[in-house]
Amino acid sequence: MTKRNITFLAAVAAAGFSLGGVAINQAAAQDAAQQIPEIELNTTLGNYQFDSDKFIGQRFSAVCPPLSIKDKADAIYGTDVYPSNNPICVAALHAGKVTTDGGKVTVQLNPGLESYEGSSRNDVDSGSLPGTKRSMVFVDAAGSSAADEARAPYIERLKWDSRFSRSGFAHKQLVGQQFTFNCPAAPADMKPRRVIGTDSYAQKAIICLAAVHAGKITTTDGGLVTVQMNPGIKKLVGSIRNGIETVDGSGSPHSISFVDGPAAGSTAASTPDASAPATTSN
Repeated sequence: MTKRNITFLAAVAAAGFSLGGVAINQAAAQDAAQQIPEIELNTTLGNYQFDSDKFIGQRFSAVCPPLSIKDKADAIYGTDVYPSNNPICVAALHAGKVTTDGGKVTVQLNPGLESYEGSSRNDVDSGSLPGTKRSMVFVDAAGSSAADEARAPYIERLKWDSRFSRSGFAHKQLVGQQFTFNCPAAPADMKPRRVIGTDSYAQKAIICLAAVHAGKITTTDGGLVTVQMNPGIKKLVGSIRNGIETVDGSGSPHSISFVDGPAAGSTAASTPDASAPATTSN
């Protein structure tokens, strides 16, 4: 066998390994999509360190348990909008977002109201209460537009080089949660930055640069991106996408992926493309 053939076969083998790694990263990102906590009837946002001002505008998802006759529900206040320290699943029962069989709920942390009016709904009584600093509302497909409008002023506008690990949201209790950020357009003097992974990225990844690589925004326009924090992956594999080159790297305790739709005109191919214009990412 000639040296040229040996070199060619070695290149094919290396490419196969890399492509296989990319596929593994994609599968891991998809499998992690539903890993949200199963909470108890009286669990509050505070139990997950979520009841603080930095989380206003962000959303928390969990699975409420089936209701047992032995369960004793803590008090709740308000109607549709509840103080942020109220038990999530009791409020979800009152709001009609779950039944006594339990189920998945998503709440959005908002600024507090000046007062809360109680009511009786779905066999759950809520009381009236003066104002609180923060409130929570349940988000579903029917009410997502109003919830999006309410949180828009509170979504953090990132610097181009902001890393998820420094966002204040990278707590191990929040694996499976999704966080929305506003990325600016890339600066004209954008410096090379290192990003590890494809579809699944290292927790320390630069959010906006990884989002461009993932096809969720463009460097020209920026825009809103939603990041999901996932369990760690043993090995992350790089690739070239949308003019951004990412690199291989060892896993970290947690990883991140993007869960919103692709940006118009972006290239979502998952395989490395040596002909694409590459911007070394780090």
